[in-house]
Amino acid sequence: MDEGKGKFEYFRRLENLHNISTLLYHETHFSSETNRPWVLFIHGAGGSTRTWRKQVDAFKENFNLLLIDLPGHAESKHITIDDRAYTFEWIGSKIWEVVDELRIQDIHIVAVSLGSIIGMQMQRLNPKRVVSMVFAGPIVGLNLKLRVLARSGLMLARIIGYHQFYALTARIALPKRNHQKSREVFVKESKRIVAKEYKKWTSMYGKTLDSTIQVLFGNPPGVPLFFVVGEEDHLFMNPALKYQKRFDEVRLELVEKCGHVVSIEKAAVFNAIALRSLLGPA
Repeated sequence: MDEGKGKFEYFRRLENLHNISTLLYHETHFSSETNRPWVLFIHGAGGSTRTWRKQVDAFKENFNLLLIDLPGHAESKHITIDDRAYTFEWIGSKIWEVVDELRIQDIHIVAVSLGSIIGMQMQRLNPKRVVSMVFAGPIVGLNLKLRVLARSGLMLARIIGYHQFYALTARIALPKRNHQKSREVFVKESKRIVAKEYKKWTSMYGKTLDSTIQVLFGNPPGVPLFFVVGEEDHLFMNPALKYQKRFDEVRLELVEKCGHVVSIEKAAVFNAIALRSLLGPA
């Protein structure tokens, strides 16, 4: 082999290894049918790929699936540990890195809670590559209490501890008895986040959460967007309803006797609604 060509191949392989080592942790689940479209699943704060365990079997009948652990979460916790701070735009770009590495051209996005903001950010970064989006319990706006909690979150977390802060947040968002399962999953998964990552995420909430939401949800989504909202989602239902009324591309369905995390609390109902939206008319 020519020496120059050999050196080029060597460094190309090193670059590929580096790219793989900096990619967010992800899982792929393939449909038994060939040439199926791809659905990207984005969990919320404190979650992981395991958040979607009730969706995998139902969705892979018709789609190839890509599940991501967000920066600092679960199996991605060591990948971005040296990054000093996060922004929603940077997180969106990190997920696009995975999509590009897998050579996926177009995607549908399914997201829950805070993942809805990241999904909107991804669509803003690459609008021609997102086909449609389905959000469970989307965070479209913050009331005054939530703005205060977001901005004071880092200080409060330092006082009571980061794990306790996430547990408090879960109790505020999911207060009822029938929300218990969602609350337990949220608290259990959030315990896998190390303190350094808690700090980066909590700091981002205080600095940019409200302004990011206003920018992303201040305009039409640009693609078909379906909200699945629990009628007991006392914090986020009304902003979602207002957004849906403003734009024709947005549809919304309320789920009875259900709180914020619809995809866990009423998984079968959510799956049916989401698949109907993604597959379109029969």
